[in-house]
Amino acid sequence: MLNIYQPQPVKIISSTQESADTRLLRLQFIDKKLQADFSFLPGQFVQIGLPEWGECPISICSSPYYSSRYFELTIRNVGALTNKLNSLREGDTVFIRGPYGNGFDVEKFRDLPLLLIGGGCGFVPLRSLVIDYIEERLPNAVLKIFYGCKDESTLLFKKEYAKWNRQAELNVILEKPSKQWAGAKGMITDLLSSKKITANSVAVLVGPPIMYHFVVKELKKKGLKDENIYLSLERKMYCGLGVCQHCAIGPYYVCKDGPIFTYADLKNIPGAI
Repeated sequence: MLNIYQPQPVKIISSTQESADTRLLRLQFIDKKLQADFSFLPGQFVQIGLPEWGECPISICSSPYYSSRYFELTIRNVGALTNKLNSLREGDTVFIRGPYGNGFDVEKFRDLPLLLIGGGCGFVPLRSLVIDYIEERLPNAVLKIFYGCKDESTLLFKKEYAKWNRQAELNVILEKPSKQWAGAKGMITDLLSSKKITANSVAVLVGPPIMYHFVVKELKKKGLKDENIYLSLERKMYCGLGVCQHCAIGPYYVCKDGPIFTYADLKNIPGAI
Protein backbone atom coordinates (compact mmCIF):
# COMPACT_ATOMS: atom_id res chain seq x y z
CA MET A 1 0.00 0.00 0.00
CA LEU A 2 1.33 3.43 -0.98
CA ASN A 3 2.17 5.64 1.99
CA ILE A 4 1.06 9.16 1.03
CA TYR A 5 3.39 10.64 3.67
CA GLN A 6 6.48 8.85 2.33
CA PRO A 7 8.74 11.04 0.15
CA GLN A 8 10.54 9.40 -2.76
CA PRO A 9 14.15 10.01 -3.81
CA VAL A 10 14.56 12.03 -6.99
CA LYS A 11 17.75 12.79 -8.92
CA ILE A 12 18.56 16.25 -10.28
CA ILE A 13 19.16 15.88 -14.03
CA SER A 14 20.02 19.55 -14.50
CA SER A 15 20.01 22.84 -12.59
CA THR A 16 19.79 26.08 -14.57
CA GLN A 17 19.98 29.67 -13.34
CA GLU A 18 16.77 31.45 -14.38
CA SER A 19 17.12 34.76 -12.56
CA ALA A 20 19.28 36.36 -9.88
CA ASP A 21 17.69 34.27 -7.12
CA THR A 22 15.90 31.43 -8.96
CA ARG A 23 16.90 28.12 -10.52
CA LEU A 24 15.07 25.63 -12.76
CA LEU A 25 15.54 22.01 -11.64
CA ARG A 26 14.84 19.10 -13.98
CA LEU A 27 14.13 16.00 -11.91
CA GLN A 28 13.68 12.26 -12.33
CA PHE A 29 12.56 9.64 -9.83
CA ILE A 30 15.32 7.16 -9.04
CA ASP A 31 12.71 4.40 -9.16
CA LYS A 32 12.12 4.06 -12.92
CA LYS A 33 8.62 2.66 -12.47
CA LEU A 34 7.60 5.63 -10.34
CA GLN A 35 8.82 7.96 -13.07
CA ALA A 36 7.07 6.02 -15.81
CA ASP A 37 3.80 6.17 -13.86
CA PHE A 38 4.15 9.81 -12.78
CA SER A 39 1.47 12.19 -14.06
CA PHE A 40 0.05 15.58 -13.11
CA LEU A 41 -2.14 18.44 -14.26
CA PRO A 42 -0.83 21.97 -14.88
CA GLY A 43 -1.27 23.89 -11.64
CA GLN A 44 -0.58 20.95 -9.33
CA PHE A 45 2.35 21.00 -6.91
CA VAL A 46 4.72 18.66 -5.12
CA GLN A 47 6.37 18.76 -1.71
CA ILE A 48 10.15 18.87 -2.13
CA GLY A 49 12.58 18.47 0.73
CA LEU A 50 15.80 17.23 2.24
CA PRO A 51 16.47 15.34 5.48
CA GLU A 52 17.15 17.77 8.35
CA TRP A 53 16.09 20.71 6.17
CA GLY A 54 12.33 20.16 5.95
CA GLU A 55 10.11 20.43 2.88
CA CYS A 56 8.01 22.99 1.02
CA PRO A 57 5.34 23.07 -1.72
CA ILE A 58 6.53 23.98 -5.23
CA SER A 59 4.41 24.14 -8.40
CA ILE A 60 5.38 21.91 -11.31
CA CYS A 61 6.31 24.04 -14.34
CA SER A 62 6.96 21.45 -17.06
CA SER A 63 4.52 19.86 -19.50
CA PRO A 64 2.46 16.87 -18.31
CA TYR A 65 3.20 15.22 -21.64
CA TYR A 66 6.81 14.58 -20.60
CA SER A 67 5.95 13.46 -17.07
CA SER A 68 6.93 9.84 -17.69
CA ARG A 69 10.49 11.05 -18.45
CA TYR A 70 11.04 14.03 -16.12
CA PHE A 71 9.40 17.00 -14.42
CA GLU A 72 10.62 20.50 -13.62
CA LEU A 73 10.42 22.83 -10.64
CA THR A 74 11.42 26.48 -10.46
CA ILE A 75 12.74 27.37 -7.01
CA ARG A 76 13.36 30.87 -5.67
CA ASN A 77 15.75 31.52 -2.77
CA VAL A 78 13.47 32.66 0.05
CA GLY A 79 14.85 30.74 3.04
CA ALA A 80 17.21 28.08 4.34
CA LEU A 81 15.61 25.13 2.51
CA THR A 82 15.22 26.82 -0.88
CA ASN A 83 18.75 28.21 -0.67
CA LYS A 84 20.03 24.70 0.03
CA LEU A 85 18.01 23.20 -2.84
CA ASN A 86 19.41 25.78 -5.25
CA SER A 87 22.96 24.97 -4.17
CA LEU A 88 22.54 21.39 -5.41
CA ARG A 89 23.66 20.33 -8.87
CA GLU A 90 23.32 17.53 -11.43
CA GLY A 91 23.41 14.10 -9.83
CA ASP A 92 22.36 15.24 -6.35
CA THR A 93 19.28 13.73 -4.69
CA VAL A 94 16.21 15.42 -3.22
CA PHE A 95 12.92 13.96 -1.96
CA ILE A 96 9.44 14.43 -3.42
CA ARG A 97 5.84 13.81 -2.33
CA GLY A 98 2.91 14.35 -4.66
CA PRO A 99 1.57 15.63 -6.94
CA TYR A 100 -1.12 17.32 -4.89
CA GLY A 101 -4.01 19.69 -5.55
CA ASN A 102 -6.56 19.91 -8.32
CA GLY A 103 -4.71 21.66 -11.19
CA PHE A 104 -6.26 23.26 -14.28
CA ASP A 105 -8.86 21.17 -16.10
CA VAL A 106 -8.21 22.43 -19.62
CA GLU A 107 -11.27 20.61 -20.93
CA LYS A 108 -13.43 23.17 -19.11
CA PHE A 109 -12.12 25.95 -21.34
CA ARG A 110 -11.53 24.03 -24.54
CA ASP A 111 -11.52 26.18 -27.70
CA LEU A 112 -12.01 29.48 -25.83
CA PRO A 113 -9.57 32.42 -26.01
CA LEU A 114 -7.10 31.91 -23.14
CA LEU A 115 -5.36 34.60 -21.10
CA LEU A 116 -2.41 33.61 -18.89
CA ILE A 117 -1.68 36.36 -16.36
CA GLY A 118 1.35 36.00 -14.10
CA GLY A 119 3.05 38.26 -11.60
CA GLY A 120 6.67 37.75 -10.56
CA CYS A 121 7.58 34.18 -9.64
CA GLY A 122 3.85 33.43 -9.77
CA PHE A 123 4.28 32.85 -13.48
CA VAL A 124 5.93 29.48 -12.76
CA PRO A 125 2.88 27.13 -13.04
CA LEU A 126 1.63 28.97 -16.13
CA ARG A 127 4.69 27.75 -18.05
CA SER A 128 3.09 24.28 -18.24
CA LEU A 129 0.14 25.71 -20.16
CA VAL A 130 2.38 27.80 -22.41
CA ILE A 131 4.48 24.78 -23.39
CA ASP A 132 1.40 22.69 -24.14
CA TYR A 133 -0.06 25.46 -26.32
CA ILE A 134 3.19 26.01 -28.21
CA GLU A 135 3.41 22.28 -28.91
CA GLU A 136 -0.25 22.26 -30.05
CA ARG A 137 -1.50 20.13 -27.18
CA LEU A 138 -3.72 22.76 -25.61
CA PRO A 139 -7.09 23.09 -27.40
CA ASN A 140 -7.38 26.88 -27.46
CA ALA A 141 -7.60 28.95 -30.61
CA VAL A 142 -5.91 32.04 -29.13
CA LEU A 143 -3.37 32.43 -26.34
CA LYS A 144 -2.39 35.79 -24.86
CA ILE A 145 0.32 35.90 -22.18
CA PHE A 146 0.61 38.78 -19.73
CA TYR A 147 3.66 38.77 -17.46
CA GLY A 148 4.56 41.48 -14.99
CA CYS A 149 7.78 41.72 -12.94
CA LYS A 150 9.68 44.29 -10.92
CA ASP A 151 12.73 44.52 -13.22
CA GLU A 152 14.84 42.59 -15.73
CA SER A 153 16.64 40.59 -13.05
CA THR A 154 13.40 38.98 -11.88
CA LEU A 155 12.15 37.76 -15.28
CA LEU A 156 11.93 33.99 -15.65
CA PHE A 157 12.27 31.75 -18.74
CA LYS A 158 13.74 34.56 -20.88
CA LYS A 159 15.36 32.11 -23.32
CA GLU A 160 11.90 30.80 -24.24
CA TYR A 161 10.23 34.12 -25.09
CA ALA A 162 11.12 34.14 -28.79
CA LYS A 163 9.53 30.72 -29.27
CA TRP A 164 6.45 31.67 -27.27
CA ASN A 165 5.95 34.86 -29.22
CA ARG A 166 5.99 33.06 -32.58
CA GLN A 167 2.79 31.18 -31.76
CA ALA A 168 1.17 33.22 -29.00
CA GLU A 169 0.93 36.88 -28.02
CA LEU A 170 3.50 37.59 -25.32
CA ASN A 171 3.16 40.82 -23.34
CA VAL A 172 5.80 41.66 -20.69
CA ILE A 173 5.75 44.73 -18.45
CA LEU A 174 8.20 45.83 -15.75
CA GLU A 175 7.45 48.05 -12.79
CA LYS A 176 10.97 49.45 -12.32
CA PRO A 177 13.03 48.61 -15.42
CA SER A 178 16.51 49.87 -16.25
CA LYS A 179 17.02 52.65 -18.78
CA GLN A 180 17.96 49.99 -21.34
CA TRP A 181 14.53 48.30 -21.17
CA ALA A 182 12.70 48.79 -24.47
CA GLY A 183 9.42 47.18 -23.42
CA ALA A 184 6.36 48.34 -21.51
CA LYS A 185 6.70 50.01 -18.11
CA GLY A 186 4.06 49.92 -15.39
CA MET A 187 1.75 47.45 -13.70
CA ILE A 188 0.19 44.37 -15.25
CA THR A 189 -3.23 46.03 -15.18
CA ASP A 190 -1.80 48.66 -17.56
CA LEU A 191 -1.22 45.88 -20.09
CA LEU A 192 -4.68 44.43 -19.65
CA SER A 193 -6.47 47.75 -19.98
CA SER A 194 -4.65 48.54 -23.23
CA LYS A 195 -5.39 45.22 -24.98
CA LYS A 196 -8.51 44.00 -26.74
CA ILE A 197 -9.92 41.11 -24.71
CA THR A 198 -13.17 39.40 -25.68
CA ALA A 199 -15.82 38.70 -23.04
CA ASN A 200 -15.83 34.94 -23.79
CA SER A 201 -12.15 34.63 -22.77
CA VAL A 202 -10.90 32.44 -19.94
CA ALA A 203 -8.29 33.98 -17.66
CA VAL A 204 -5.80 32.10 -15.49
CA LEU A 205 -4.13 34.21 -12.79
CA VAL A 206 -1.09 33.32 -10.69
CA GLY A 207 0.74 35.88 -8.61
CA PRO A 208 0.76 37.80 -5.33
CA PRO A 209 -2.65 38.25 -3.64
CA ILE A 210 -2.57 42.04 -4.09
CA MET A 211 -2.41 41.51 -7.86
CA TYR A 212 -5.62 39.48 -7.91
CA HIS A 213 -7.84 42.27 -6.62
CA PHE A 214 -6.85 44.70 -9.37
CA VAL A 215 -6.60 42.16 -12.20
CA VAL A 216 -10.01 40.65 -11.46
CA LYS A 217 -11.50 44.14 -11.44
CA GLU A 218 -10.01 44.82 -14.88
CA LEU A 219 -11.20 41.48 -16.26
CA LYS A 220 -14.71 42.13 -15.02
CA LYS A 221 -14.63 45.44 -16.93
CA LYS A 222 -13.83 43.39 -20.03
CA GLY A 223 -16.94 41.28 -19.44
CA LEU A 224 -15.38 37.99 -18.29
CA LYS A 225 -17.66 35.69 -16.27
CA ASP A 226 -16.77 34.84 -12.66
CA GLU A 227 -16.59 31.14 -13.51
CA ASN A 228 -14.11 31.86 -16.34
CA ILE A 229 -11.56 33.55 -14.07
CA TYR A 230 -9.22 31.00 -12.47
CA LEU A 231 -6.86 31.82 -9.62
CA SER A 232 -4.10 29.83 -7.92
CA LEU A 233 -3.86 30.29 -4.15
CA GLU A 234 -0.42 28.91 -3.36
CA ARG A 235 0.11 30.70 -0.06
CA LYS A 236 -0.20 29.18 3.41
CA MET A 237 0.24 25.55 2.30
CA TYR A 238 2.27 23.29 4.56
CA CYS A 239 1.44 19.56 4.66
CA GLY A 240 -0.11 19.27 1.18
CA LEU A 241 -2.78 16.83 2.39
CA GLY A 242 -5.39 18.91 4.19
CA VAL A 243 -4.29 17.60 7.59
CA CYS A 244 -2.54 20.53 9.28
CA GLN A 245 -5.24 23.08 8.32
CA HIS A 246 -2.74 25.90 7.81
CA CYS A 247 -4.28 26.68 4.43
CA ALA A 248 -7.97 26.75 5.38
CA ILE A 249 -10.04 29.49 3.73
CA GLY A 250 -13.79 29.40 4.29
CA PRO A 251 -14.95 25.84 3.50
CA TYR A 252 -11.80 24.98 1.54
CA TYR A 253 -8.30 23.67 2.16
CA VAL A 254 -6.04 25.28 -0.46
CA CYS A 255 -3.75 22.25 -0.76
CA LYS A 256 -6.59 19.75 -1.13
CA ASP A 257 -9.50 21.61 -2.75
CA GLY A 258 -7.18 23.96 -4.67
CA PRO A 259 -4.79 25.48 -5.27
CA ILE A 260 -6.88 26.27 -8.37
CA PHE A 261 -10.22 27.99 -7.79
CA THR A 262 -12.56 30.11 -9.85
CA TYR A 263 -13.41 33.63 -8.83
CA ALA A 264 -16.99 32.38 -8.42
CA ASP A 265 -15.71 29.98 -5.73
CA LEU A 266 -13.89 32.68 -3.77
CA LYS A 267 -15.54 36.05 -4.25
CA ASN A 268 -17.81 35.79 -1.20
CA ILE A 269 -15.17 34.41 1.20
CA PRO A 270 -13.59 37.18 3.32
CA GLY A 271 -9.82 37.23 2.99
CA ALA A 272 -9.67 34.55 0.29
CA ILE A 273 -8.00 36.88 -2.23
